[in-house]
Amino acid sequence: MKQVAVGNVVFSKVLCGTNAFYGHSHFSEARNAEYRSRFDDAAIGRMIERCISLGINTVESCANERIASILSWLRGNHPEPIHFVGSTRIDETSDIKSHQQKLAFLIEYRAEICVIHAQYVDRPRKSDSIEGLAQLIEKIHEAGLLAGISTHRVQTVELCERLGYGVDTYLFPLNLSGFVYPGYEGTESVQERIDVVRSTAKPFILTKTLGAGRIPPDEGLHFLAENAKPNDLISIGFATEDEASETVGLVERLF
Repeated sequence: MKQVAVGNVVFSKVLCGTNAFYGHSHFSEARNAEYRSRFDDAAIGRMIERCISLGINTVESCANERIASILSWLRGNHPEPIHFVGSTRIDETSDIKSHQQKLAFLIEYRAEICVIHAQYVDRPRKSDSIEGLAQLIEKIHEAGLLAGISTHRVQTVELCERLGYGVDTYLFPLNLSGFVYPGYEGTESVQERIDVVRSTAKPFILTKTLGAGRIPPDEGLHFLAENAKPNDLISIGFATEDEASETVGLVERLF
C-alpha cells in the first residue's frame, strides 16, 4: 500500500471510512437498516482488521466512544500503529453534542488528525471569516496534533487558505459525478472541485470518492488517479471485506 506523509505522520494512501458502520449509506433507508443490523462491534473490528491486513493503517470517523473503544482493543492486539482521523461531526453516534467537546475528546484520545466538521465551518457566516476556527486549530496544534477541516464547499477551502488558518489537511468530496450527499444545495462543478484540490499544495483526504455506491470502483478510482495530487489520501467506506480487497487491489494498480 502506497503511503503518504502528513506532517510527521505516515498514513496509508487509503483510509478506512466508517459511514457504513453507523448505517450512514447516503443511499436508502433500507441500506441504512441493513448496515446497522450487520455492523455490531465485532463486525466492525473484523472489517478494520481486514483493512490492516491489506496495508491500511488509518481509520477515519466522527468522534464517538464506540469507535474509540474498538480502536483501543485493536491497538492492543496489533504491534503496528493504527492511526485515527477523527472529526467533530455531531450525530446519533455519541451523546457529545458540541464541536468544542468533540474536539476535546479527540485531543484526549490523541487522534493524529483532529478535523473540525463541515457542520461548523460551512455554516452561514456574517463576515469573511469562520468565527472561532483559529482558536480551535490552535488548540489542536498546541496538543501536538494535526488540524483538518471537513468541508463540502470550494469556497471554504479558498477562504481558509486566504486567511491562513493553518489547516494541515482538508477532508473534501471529489468524484466523477459531483455527488456530495442527497439534498446538497451547493453548485460547484466537478472541474471546480478538481481545480481547488490541484491548486492547493496541502494534502486532501478525498471523500465520497465512489459516490456512496453510485460509481463503480474502477471508474471512480481511475478518475482520482488522473485528477488528484500524489500527496492526497482517499477515505473509502467498505460494506464487506471483499469490497475492501477489491478496492485496495485497484488502488495498488492505479496509484
